[in-house]
Amino acid sequence: MGHAAGVNLTKSVIEALEVRETLYRVPDAQVRGLFIQVTPGGVLSWVLRFRVHGHEKTHKVGRWPELTVALARKLALEIQAKISQGEDPAATRRAEREAETVAELVKRFKKEHLPTLKPSTRKEYERLLDNVILPGLGSQRVKDVQPSDVAAFLSKIRSRTPKGIEANRTRATLSKMFSLASLWGLRADGLNPAHGQARAAETKKDRHLSDKELLALGAALRHLAPEPAGEVRQEGALPAEETHALAALRLSLLTGMRKSEIIGDARREIPALLWSDVDLDAGTIRLEHHKTSKRTGARIISLCPAAVDLLEHLPRVLGNPYVIPGRRIGEPLQDLQGVWERVREAVPALQEKAKVPKKARVDLSDVTIHDLRRSFASLAARMGYPELIVAALLGHAAGSVTAGYARLGADPLRDVVEAIGARMAALLDGNVDLEAETKVNKEEAQARRTVKGA
Repeated sequence: MGHAAGVNLTKSVIEALEVRETLYRVPDAQVRGLFIQVTPGGVLSWVLRFRVHGHEKTHKVGRWPELTVALARKLALEIQAKISQGEDPAATRRAEREAETVAELVKRFKKEHLPTLKPSTRKEYERLLDNVILPGLGSQRVKDVQPSDVAAFLSKIRSRTPKGIEANRTRATLSKMFSLASLWGLRADGLNPAHGQARAAETKKDRHLSDKELLALGAALRHLAPEPAGEVRQEGALPAEETHALAALRLSLLTGMRKSEIIGDARREIPALLWSDVDLDAGTIRLEHHKTSKRTGARIISLCPAAVDLLEHLPRVLGNPYVIPGRRIGEPLQDLQGVWERVREAVPALQEKAKVPKKARVDLSDVTIHDLRRSFASLAARMGYPELIVAALLGHAAGSVTAGYARLGADPLRDVVEAIGARMAALLDGNVDLEAETKVNKEEAQARRTVKGA
């Protein structure tokens, strides 16, 4: 193995080596088989020559001057010790080069595991894999990923998405992926680096509209409504929005229905609201498929008079079975978000146009479509209805609340729905004087204090 004699390689000796037209190597006198290699391009590297099973091989130890003489000799001796135990460093390095990366694991995970999931879960996994995991860990070897790497990665996600939901979903996806990696033999240690990672505290949003904000939103909805046939839109008015899109927003406010229950959600396999689901004579909507239908079954929604009136006057499109039709023939509305964003933008524009004092203005820029459903629940709570009733109205606990009444043949929520709907409709139509209400409430509170103190 190597030469019997060599040169006592030192820093000055190596620096004095000349570049030749062909590659050459100078053996080290202290470590048998260790050479300093000089290429025609002037690159100097340490290499170790050895025999494995009768075959002579060359292993690159590292580059000079990054690897000093002392360190090169130390590494060479360590490698030789492994060779004496039957290891082949060249084969090990080749295996490391060929080791599967996280990007390749993701590709296999998509091919073999994702088809076993339901479509909504599969789509969320794909989003996390493509947009979060691949950019952060894709280039690392599967076998090299350590718990500390995953901890640092999740920490970065938590810092940019404070709610914690994204970090927790990423953690769960990584955990499943690395479990399969061990099963597929891609991690010899069997370690799952995502196991034991702390879950982030999830902060749930609780944004809802106050009475004052509902008045401002109602003014925007009325302003953006198209003129009746034959009438010309007032000069200087904001462009009108499509009737059915505005109706979808009103329906959510008047009933507490989810966006997916009104225009559908293909990702969750929830169909849009059909006219066949609506019974205007009975004042109800029956939803066979909704977010929690697998646990709670069909959901019956009682309609307040304002919601019934809205649906009765909503134009039906020939050949389209959906309550909120889209532009394409036979399909439901798709882009309600775009309409909602323009509605939100109309609120400050109309407040400025009406010269509402800045201190009295409202800001709806952070309000989502789902917050309209929350606002229905919040209004019910402000009116004094208990949490259990509010949950039933939202379809969270209908079974537990209505079971007793069902035996009596009564609708336990009808009166509540009508009261909440009347209040919501009055706010949206601008028929509530909050200042007068505040004055009356103060006078009533003062009168109660006076009676109590007498």
